[in-house]
Amino acid sequence: MWSLPTKPLHRACTRYGPGRLPGADLPDIGAGYAAASAALGASILFAIGAIVGETVGVLSSNDGVVWFAFAGLAVPVVVPTAFVVGVVVWRLLPSEHPFFGPVAGLLGTLGTYVASLLVVALILTVSAALGLSGAEPASAAAFSFGVVYLAFAVSWWVTFPVGAVSGSVYTAAVRGSE
Repeated sequence: MWSLPTKPLHRACTRYGPGRLPGADLPDIGAGYAAASAALGASILFAIGAIVGETVGVLSSNDGVVWFAFAGLAVPVVVPTAFVVGVVVWRLLPSEHPFFGPVAGLLGTLGTYVASLLVVALILTVSAALGLSGAEPASAAAFSFGVVYLAFAVSWWVTFPVGAVSGSVYTAAVRGSE
């Protein structure tokens, strides 16, 4: 059976990637960095897909630019949220599960959508309650749900595979380095 080349991957992450960040040698914190990297990668892939979709005519004029901007605006929310969710999923899920990597990646991706909803709702609702946005708090909360629902509806096709692959690769790298 073919296996992932984990030793070179682990070396590359340690030298050049998130493996240099504080706490990356701890499996749960490393899982958070892997999840954040996956969220950033999925956002970049979605943005590239939007521009390519517009270029080849799959999306109408300027839709690709709008989705590109949507992905860029999501990064400051989804990357830190994915980090936190990755740490929590790694700590809560039993690692003896035979498909731990892909399951953790998929659950982490789904958890990132849910946690992002909470973060966006908190930011928009509090700003509305403080009178910073001119919106009603209930409208801000409903808008938050709509934004995250739209994000899920248009990006699931890239986030779930990236999450599953990232979880598999990270789990293989951790097991290979033990």
